Amino acid sequence: MRRAAAAALALAALALIGMPGLPALAAGKPAHLDRQVLKAMQTGQSIDVIVVASSDLNLVQADLRRAGVKQTTRVPIAHGIAARLSPALLRYFQTDANVERILYNAPVHLTDTPFDPSALATAYPAVLDALSVWSNAVAPLTGRGVGIAVIDSGIAAHPDLGSRVIAAQSFNSTVNGVADDYGHGTAVAGIIAGDGNASAGQYIGIAPDANLINLRVNDGNGAAPTSAIMNAILWAVANKNAFNIRVLNLSLQASVEETYRTSPIDAAVEYAWLKGIVVVVAAGNNGPNSAGYAPANDPYVITVGATDDHGTPSTADDALASFSSYGSTQDGILKPDLVAPGRHIITTLAPNSSFALNYPMALVGPQYIQLSGTSVAAPSVSGVAALYIESHPTVRPGQLKGVMLATANPMLFAGSGAGYPDAGRAIAYFGLVGNADHGLDPNNYLKVLYMLANKLSALPVVSWDSVSWDSVSWDSVSWDSVSWNSVSWAD
Repeated sequence: MRRAAAAALALAALALIGMPGLPALAAGKPAHLDRQVLKAMQTGQSIDVIVVASSDLNLVQADLRRAGVKQTTRVPIAHGIAARLSPALLRYFQTDANVERILYNAPVHLTDTPFDPSALATAYPAVLDALSVWSNAVAPLTGRGVGIAVIDSGIAAHPDLGSRVIAAQSFNSTVNGVADDYGHGTAVAGIIAGDGNASAGQYIGIAPDANLINLRVNDGNGAAPTSAIMNAILWAVANKNAFNIRVLNLSLQASVEETYRTSPIDAAVEYAWLKGIVVVVAAGNNGPNSAGYAPANDPYVITVGATDDHGTPSTADDALASFSSYGSTQDGILKPDLVAPGRHIITTLAPNSSFALNYPMALVGPQYIQLSGTSVAAPSVSGVAALYIESHPTVRPGQLKGVMLATANPMLFAGSGAGYPDAGRAIAYFGLVGNADHGLDPNNYLKVLYMLANKLSALPVVSWDSVSWDSVSWDSVSWDSVSWNSVSWAD
């Protein structure tokens, strides 16, 4: 990295000869460049990046404007500005004293797999023991009042969702509105909280009375920039109390492998987690030894792999879906944490979406569609989390994860983590589990945030298990005194 950065600096003067309109910059130490950014510089390609400020974010915004960069998006949770830069501009801003890091604004993809029109069946509510929770004579639980934020391609109007989509925002600057042109987000929403209204109760989600918050980040083709994901997560945290957002579902995956310690997406999901929102993410669809992609590689969140339940409520014939990602991350963390059914799942259809138009063989009547992937496994676990939160409203994310792992039904095959979550057993459990966050080391961005919130110039030895994040906010601290050298940004 140092050799590559030095080579880039050596070429900077020559590169800037062809750009006489650029103003002079105050000299500063070279900014840290992500591997993909260095590659773009060397191959002469423009690239989407997030320019991370070393002090005041407004100074970087002004530098970008003076350099002629007009299309930008502020990304507060990364303390940066998203923009598309040419190799010459990358070299220029690498020497900007106001810039600490230039990270790749990597595209994030939804984790769906090709549809299989055979074996239409949905047994997942029984597999995860949601039926017993719904029908409990003393205290039936359906997720009522619990807000679940779906960061995805949008949520279309559907009879099974009714009026329970209580808020909607778009974070993708390339699209207008919050409708689901792709179809993925509506499918995820139905697995979480569909009430079966359009099927006379045949297809019901795990938490059929829960509220949904539609946070659209994807374009009509199922792709989103990292910056949109981060801004959506920050919005969810800021509006947690207004909509009782207790669960965040991310059925998507970064396109670039990176340690969780420096990943901006992992920083964002940890921030939500430590602020009291349970984060459930899809493991990915890359098969064995593929656990290195954010946010599924983060040790805090609940990462969910996919099984094939063969359309039966019995788990005796279940197996890991061949596409389901599992293995050890770059940081030695075994993933996934849990599994849920993820093949031949019938769920809500977004009318006139890409799914509806491009996969006619996957349609199940006019209101439903069948699909496979860890994308449709993760929302089942989000639904189970909502059922548990309804019964234990003060639970913290680390405590909930601990209970779900302790009460899961183990599966005897590789890649299954602790097994299937058991909603009934988890809700009835009264043993001492403790906090699943015990011993975890947060992302470097969170460490910097902690330093700023506590007015520290360097990072001390900290017992992260005892740190309270309740009063820490990205918007309430000054970044002017950041000592970025106090944490490691090893790529």
